[in-house]
Amino acid sequence: MSGIATDSESLVGVEHLRRYYQRSVAARSGSVEKRTESDWINDNIVLCGLNLALEETNSYLMSEMPDLATFERWILDKNGGHIDPLTLERINRAVEGLPYGPEIAEQTREIESADDVLTAEDLAFWNENGYVIVRDAIAPEDALASETAVWEQLSMSPDDPSTWYGKPIGKGIMMELYHHATLAKNRRSARIRKAFAQLWNDPDLWVTIDRTSFNPPETAGYTFQGPHLHWDMSLAEPHFFGTQGILYLCDTDADQGAFTCVPGFNRTLAQWLDSLPDRSAARQVDLSKHAVPVPANAGDLIIWHQFLPHGASPNRGRYPRIAQYINMFPTRRRENMEWA
Repeated sequence: MSGIATDSESLVGVEHLRRYYQRSVAARSGSVEKRTESDWINDNIVLCGLNLALEETNSYLMSEMPDLATFERWILDKNGGHIDPLTLERINRAVEGLPYGPEIAEQTREIESADDVLTAEDLAFWNENGYVIVRDAIAPEDALASETAVWEQLSMSPDDPSTWYGKPIGKGIMMELYHHATLAKNRRSARIRKAFAQLWNDPDLWVTIDRTSFNPPETAGYTFQGPHLHWDMSLAEPHFFGTQGILYLCDTDADQGAFTCVPGFNRTLAQWLDSLPDRSAARQVDLSKHAVPVPANAGDLIIWHQFLPHGASPNRGRYPRIAQYINMFPTRRRENMEWA
């Protein structure tokens, strides 16, 4: 890793990790340092490159208050005790803005030269509506294995609806299941990576380590837990392009708690905000009458533009909606750090 500044005492070998850790320590003491856009981008590169989930990592740092060496041992444990040196080189070079070496550059070229996954019709639909369905993003057997991992994590039975209720799932329908081998395999899908590369027009992508979800049918004693329509981005201008994605692990009908969004906001968000009498109340506007559910099959991935209001929906079917969240972003990106 010639030209890369590294900490000789580091167990992991990622220089920016120390800065991330130090800001966590400061936050615990009440001294919150405002993150720059560069810090935010580099934090995400480091977390994704090291196979770390944001919420799980921050929860660990805040609850356990480890020293840096203990934190690094925790990271190694999440990676099976070893991190590929090429991965570390890629992280450090991306953070420092240095060009990749030939082996990493070749991996990027392979993605760039792969056959397109999204057709011209898919891209036209994306431009108009702000979302697209990637059919057969993973193999049927991988979708089934991933669904099974969710059932096992929850200690529930797909054949016994009485087991679907009474236990906490997580936050609403969101599960803190990140590191199962089959979920990791899904994140490596060549079809998924190529689809994101087409939308970003950039093959140099980092994949997020995100949650799974379990949205069971409503009953007399159980109502939909959310999330309802929302944005995960700042509504302050300027607005920057971004994507989000959800992978269905079982066949999902429109009334089965499907992913829901308001199509077209990728083209009209700024104008819609300008039309409001009070932009600060934008998140309180009820857009549900404009929302559409997006049904798809097990193994299909829905990618949406982050300008779209989106959420899950009440499950009025007979089987849970089970899904994995997957997103990708390039090394070079922008993000508005002013939250509104």
